[in-house]
Amino acid sequence: MDSSNAARPLEESGRDSVRAPLFALALEPFEDDRRRVVLDLGRARSGTIELFSRFRCRLDVIDLPASLEHLPDPDEPAEVSRWLDRLLPATGGERVDLVLCWNLLNYLSPALIEALGARLAERSAPGARLHALIEYSAKQMPARPLSFSPEDEEIGADHPLGTATIAAPRYTPKALEKRLPGFSSERTMLLGNGMQEFLYRRSSDDSSPPEQSQ
Repeated sequence: MDSSNAARPLEESGRDSVRAPLFALALEPFEDDRRRVVLDLGRARSGTIELFSRFRCRLDVIDLPASLEHLPDPDEPAEVSRWLDRLLPATGGERVDLVLCWNLLNYLSPALIEALGARLAERSAPGARLHALIEYSAKQMPARPLSFSPEDEEIGADHPLGTATIAAPRYTPKALEKRLPGFSSERTMLLGNGMQEFLYRRSSDDSSPPEQSQ
């Protein structure tokens, strides 16, 4: 497996885990021997690296949550586009097969989700999947995105101690689908921790190769 980043230690935190059936479903195609590409939009974690090291794949990690403090004005689409282009890794001529959003989309405005979705659609292979965890039951959520990583058949989240909270947007599957051009909602499931697990599929049949560089 190729990896574009390395795991770093986390600050002192609490931790909980939840079964994530749709995450497991998204991994089923990786059992064959075809090379695949995974784009992780969260923090590099040893659990994620260990999981995808079992497969023949390339793992790109960009830690988009750490860059949110440098987010440009969402009302300036050109600036947002340039910001995303700087963050996303070069494609290397390969299309993405799985995008891991974790709980990132809860922290993005609809306009920013749409801008990100357009970039992801450009990079994704036909049939590629996008996985996300969305706040559903809770009206409040931590002020900053949590750090997630796979743990066997579960997904674990680290909760920094004393974290402030903000209002949760509680996006619906259809609301997000409208902001993710080229992706259609495949399945949604309510998890034991009150979050909803969303799985989207790249719906375009465009199979032309991506650009070599941004």
